[in-house]
Amino acid sequence: MVGETTLGRFTLLERIGAGGFGTVYRGWDERLERPVAVKVIEAPGGTGKRVLREAQAAARLNHPGIVTLYELGEVGGRAYLVSELVEGATLDELALEGALSDRDVAELGAELSEALAHAHSHGVVHRDIKPQNLIVREGRAPAGSARAKLMDFGTAALIDGPALTATGEVIGTISYMAPEQAEGAQTGAPTDVYALALTLYECWAGRHPFARGTPAATARAIGEPVPPLVASRPDLPPELGDLVDACLVPEPRGRPPLEQLGAGLHDAAPQLSDEQAVPAPRRRERGLHAPSPPAVAAARIAVLGLIAALVAWLGLAAGRPGAALVAAVLLLPAPLLLPSPLHWGLPLVAPLLGMVGLAPAYPALASLAGTPARRAMLALLGWAWLVAAEAILGSRLLFKTAAAAPDGWSHSVGAAATEVLVPVLAPESVLVALVWAAGALILGALLRGRLVALELLAALIWAAGLLAMHGALAGDAPEPAAAPLTVALVAVALVALWARSTRGAAGSPDVGRGPPLP
Repeated sequence: MVGETTLGRFTLLERIGAGGFGTVYRGWDERLERPVAVKVIEAPGGTGKRVLREAQAAARLNHPGIVTLYELGEVGGRAYLVSELVEGATLDELALEGALSDRDVAELGAELSEALAHAHSHGVVHRDIKPQNLIVREGRAPAGSARAKLMDFGTAALIDGPALTATGEVIGTISYMAPEQAEGAQTGAPTDVYALALTLYECWAGRHPFARGTPAATARAIGEPVPPLVASRPDLPPELGDLVDACLVPEPRGRPPLEQLGAGLHDAAPQLSDEQAVPAPRRRERGLHAPSPPAVAAARIAVLGLIAALVAWLGLAAGRPGAALVAAVLLLPAPLLLPSPLHWGLPLVAPLLGMVGLAPAYPALASLAGTPARRAMLALLGWAWLVAAEAILGSRLLFKTAAAAPDGWSHSVGAAATEVLVPVLAPESVLVALVWAAGALILGALLRGRLVALELLAALIWAAGLLAMHGALAGDAPEPAAAPLTVALVAVALVALWARSTRGAAGSPDVGRGPPLP
């Protein structure tokens, strides 16, 4: 449907996500000239009218913590829900990236409680609260707005309103359903309290208490007693754990009201750490086997042990102390400085790409890491590996920053230091390393899986730009076509970026994007 205009004014620019209730496109409001998210739901027969009637529940909501619904309509057997675009990441993505602290979870939970309270006061139940439907703005929230926003009220139902779904019909995401919702019984404010508390529980505990190997097994687990939160996180305040546990009792009437949950989260936030990241979520049903913090610690110890064994073998058994020094300097920083085991071997990719003439692509790979600090660190480590590999192999992998190390360098600590490691710290090498780090940071802001053509262009500009800077940074003559090619690509990129900004391409849909590299 990309390129089509629907409801007379909304042009669909690109497909940006899909969920259980439809496909979402990045769109442009031709009348008001603003970016929008357009959710398209296949609705044959009378289904479309029911979808729109339920969506009207969300249209009455006006709160900074709720994604605003602009327009809705039905055309050709499809229902269309048009809402604002929000720039940020979902709670699920942030947890996977290690970008959520204990205090963040409490503060965001308090904000979301206020937004839900607003919805409930207008007779609306969300019915699909889950980490993927909770988006967090990038940076500080504008004045009068909220940092966290509730998305996707497409499954909302009016409290005490007419039954818009068939009796016994189940709507929502099975893993986060309250027992009464999973049974197809009457839903209300306690249903949302349960789902929000379950989301918070998962963030703090790092695991979903009901997730099983299959959806059917998960459904059977719903309603079972939930292990106390303090069993997974004894370091959290006991009163906070008791509050979350109380919100997860099977009987709706036994759950605290939303106002009590929000107040408890607000009071607990100052007591919580704003530095310690919450455990990465593990959900067997979704196949996300993210390692727990103890598993990561064990992996780090194991990897450091292997590195120590390799260094000792090189230096003692093999009689190559120079090689032992280089191995220690290049191998140790990643497991010591980077939290995810997925990153520890990534710098080795830089010289491997250099061997096939693709070294400039490495910063684009590093840019997929979840946080700016990790992107910059991966870029710097990759460059160090590349420079050292050039010296060891005596081969130009990109800029030929280092001269070929003399024969026998691996047998001498001094030769290894001066001929292999010192070139990594040479001024021209450090300058390029900073360019790589800046490139990873910049590309990290551009490569979001949104406009594929534009992002490929950005990566191409980066590669051409590196080649054009070759002469200035490494003292060699640049490729003859590099400079005009770079000028042409930059001109095209500026036009594309201008079009992207004027048509509102920046931003994030009200559905989760594909996750970045953890």
